[in-house]
Amino acid sequence: MFIDRTVIGLVAALLGLVITFGLPVSPRRLNQTLPGLLAVLFFFVAAYALLPWPTWFIAGVAVSIAALLYRDVARFIRHVYWDMTKYSRRDYWYRQVGQAVLGRRRRRRY
Repeated sequence: MFIDRTVIGLVAALLGLVITFGLPVSPRRLNQTLPGLLAVLFFFVAAYALLPWPTWFIAGVAVSIAALLYRDVARFIRHVYWDMTKYSRRDYWYRQVGQAVLGRRRRRRY
């Protein structure tokens, strides 16, 4: 069974986009190395299948760097947003009071 190169390229590009924009970027939820490597792999396969020799390598490198930078910037923005807004969330204060009342946390001595 023969599949056309354009179909392989389009499917690989779509999978790379889904991995780049769809998978979570929080380091607590998922190891970020695997999605980054998969996105780079899929973008290189898509570039190889859709473009001729000198162009596919340059396009693969450019798109892979853009995808990895997007994931790093999105992770940083999410981290900064979470740290800036954690004091305004109700669950943070409920957890702090609950731990202080139940004694599951070390007490500070001043």
